[in-house]
Amino acid sequence: MRKKIIKDSKVRKHLKWHILRLISLKYHSKKELTDKINDIYLGFWPINYHLIDKNLQYLLDQGLIVDKDDYQLTSKGKKALSKKNQQAEGHHQKWFSKDPCAAYSLAGNVGLSALEFIIGILSGSIGLLADAIHTAVDIISSAVTWIGIRLDREVHATILSGIILLGVGSYLAYESLTSLFQPGKIQLQYVALVTILLNILVNAFFSHYKFYVGGRTRSMSLIADAYHTKTDIWSSIAVLVGIIGAILGYTHFDALAGSIVSIFIFYGGYELIRESKKAINGEDPHMEKFSKFLHSHHALLTERGLFAFLWVLNIKEMTKEEHLNRVKKGFGRRFPVKLTDDDYDRLYEIMKENDFVRTVHGKLELTRKGKKELFALVDKRPLFFIRFQYKVKSKLFNWFAEGL
Repeated sequence: MRKKIIKDSKVRKHLKWHILRLISLKYHSKKELTDKINDIYLGFWPINYHLIDKNLQYLLDQGLIVDKDDYQLTSKGKKALSKKNQQAEGHHQKWFSKDPCAAYSLAGNVGLSALEFIIGILSGSIGLLADAIHTAVDIISSAVTWIGIRLDREVHATILSGIILLGVGSYLAYESLTSLFQPGKIQLQYVALVTILLNILVNAFFSHYKFYVGGRTRSMSLIADAYHTKTDIWSSIAVLVGIIGAILGYTHFDALAGSIVSIFIFYGGYELIRESKKAINGEDPHMEKFSKFLHSHHALLTERGLFAFLWVLNIKEMTKEEHLNRVKKGFGRRFPVKLTDDDYDRLYEIMKENDFVRTVHGKLELTRKGKKELFALVDKRPLFFIRFQYKVKSKLFNWFAEGL
């Protein structure tokens, strides 16, 4: 017996839109709507009839639907639903396209570098100052990426940046090694600790963000920049260990952390020069990283994509054209890599070969085997924390419903 885990709080803000979408799909009675809402959440949400009634009454009061033996969308309801769909598309374009992603990353690095630099000077932490300079390196990298996206010319600026980094890395290594033998006490130790923890968290966010947008837009430069940010987290962890060591009385740990960060900076400069030379010679410097990222997510497509394909047909039988359009809006827009027609065709072939769907009067519908596979996929690979697992699943269901 499947546990009912998804809470009302995960359903409440989406429910009125689910109802409007289902009515637009020709489900007009309260029983039909309730059954289909249950299908949206695959039985994981214990149906709250009071909440459904409350949302139906709200839609009636707002003039978005009318009740004439059964529920129908009004012209106002159609406009509201259309506006909601346009907002979802606009939101995705605003936050998940190349240009704003590179700009936000640049702004985030400027703020982090300034904060670390100020706290580094006030606290006297060499490790924190080194990491501030390392974050400034990311500003150069992010700026080059942004300019490259806008102007399609970044090679010569990148070589210059690499040369500067080699010099900065060498200077920091000298200062850190000198301080290693004459360590100084860190002031504002806990402020420095919070600062470096903030740096790690923000860099983790931007790394994930750039990976996602890079995949969605197939931007090799963003993927490469995301890898760069991901590796920077390790240098910040070295500084974190140094500050913790200083708090515990091992003041030389801070200078040691500065030495480690200088190595990261030196290597970053070398890598920028090496990658730029590849570009001058006509090679694509980011292709290897991009291909690695693309391959890793395509490996997940069969399972996740198949689940989305079957989930949509569990709501309603439809033509292949209608089905593909809804899958693209609900699943394709959220998948971490921009999908091609070949990707979608491969999933249709899998459904056909395994008898998960059949065509009746020109429409695709789930077979009993297909429905069984759908529930097998939703139960597959449970996470360690069961409550978190169903929190994630409820979000996926709500995302997919954007295509209905």
